[in-house]
Amino acid sequence: MPSLTMPQHKQLTFYTSPYSPYCHRVHIALEEAKVEPSLVEIDLRPGCKPAWFTNKVNPMGTVPAFTYGGAPAPPDQPSPAALKLAESIVLIEFIADLHPEAALHPKDPELLARARLFITLSHDTLHDAFRGFFFRGERIESILPSLEAFQALLAPSGYAVGPWSMADVVVAPMIVRFMRLAGYEIGKYPMGEGKRLLKALGEPKFARFMQYYQSLWDRPSVKATWDEVPVSCDSPEGRLI
Repeated sequence: MPSLTMPQHKQLTFYTSPYSPYCHRVHIALEEAKVEPSLVEIDLRPGCKPAWFTNKVNPMGTVPAFTYGGAPAPPDQPSPAALKLAESIVLIEFIADLHPEAALHPKDPELLARARLFITLSHDTLHDAFRGFFFRGERIESILPSLEAFQALLAPSGYAVGPWSMADVVVAPMIVRFMRLAGYEIGKYPMGEGKRLLKALGEPKFARFMQYYQSLWDRPSVKATWDEVPVSCDSPEGRLI
């Protein structure tokens, strides 16, 4: 049975937020690597984020973040010798290097390069559509071209570049949120746009996108790290993400 600790038994503390797709990326990578870190949830609401987090863990004040190594210490007083890391893709790469058995990095250098290029290009397609729909409240006519462009980046079958890789870890949280939250009308878009989006994605032109979503949703690490709590779209919480 694979070890559930990091190499050399160094401590790993993961500062996270349950609603962040960027933190979700890291949760998936950790699940794939069979690593169980110490989890610390950071309240990101205005005025609620603890000062120690910015002062002692991540000067940018953002999650996800890691402390790794150093002497055992409370999460709000990490060892000065501990490595402090932030940014989701940096953390995924770190996990991939520490745990090659998780196969987040393809062994084929060409596939690895393709995975990294896919991540870069997905930022201007999938990520832009995600931010536009859920946070800027854009209608589906504004985001469907970006989703179609993202679909064109996918390998003809399988995962993003064919075999599972870190590319899938990076985009899975946003794909899942598009498909799972739109049905509840969760987001800043006008009421009804969520169901319009799902209807549009059900058209034949998005067949590969939907096939890819299903492959991600069937992945145990994705389901294990997704906590779906149906929220009525009539409640205030139902219009937030």
